[in-house]
Amino acid sequence: MNMMITNRDRLLLAARELFLEHGYDASVDAIIAHAGVARQTFYNHFRNKESLFAEVVRDCFLDVIAPLNEHPDELRQSLLIFAQAYRQRALSPAGVSSYRVLSGQAQRFPALVREAYTMGAGQIIERLASFLRMAMEEKKLLDADPVFAAEMLMAMVVGQERTHLLFGIQRKPEDEQRKMEYVVDGFLRMFAPQCGI
Repeated sequence: MNMMITNRDRLLLAARELFLEHGYDASVDAIIAHAGVARQTFYNHFRNKESLFAEVVRDCFLDVIAPLNEHPDELRQSLLIFAQAYRQRALSPAGVSSYRVLSGQAQRFPALVREAYTMGAGQIIERLASFLRMAMEEKKLLDADPVFAAEMLMAMVVGQERTHLLFGIQRKPEDEQRKMEYVVDGFLRMFAPQCGI
């Protein structure tokens, strides 16, 4: 079944490509031309470039959030699916470029970058923390600060690899499945109900 691509989708795809290639300096005119739509079509869907930029960032993270709903009663499996999805997205060329673009705009457009963070990584932390809070309430995990636990897991998943990639240092091939199993199992031991922090 063929799904028709909407003008909004065209704009988001064009914007994503140009933002990753040129950073936030990519112009609205260039995005409109790349998407092959009329100027009015752009303004029918987005208030301005800032709102488009924030939407592009949010869309980059939607598929990372989703895996938490797939196995709500299987804590280890849910976290493993999440870890693999988040790591793959964060360390992909597009993920590293997104991080570089966002951090590069933090001083120039602090409100915009905060909004992008809230819509992207902030949503991931919020959803993961909510998931972990439920596991804590069910006594599957130590009763701790779920936001701290979520942030810790995300940091463990990405590790130093993103820093290496930002500096152009190539990663050695690894067994990603096994590495994420180590990370998730270590996290679960750290927050096992009988342990303290």
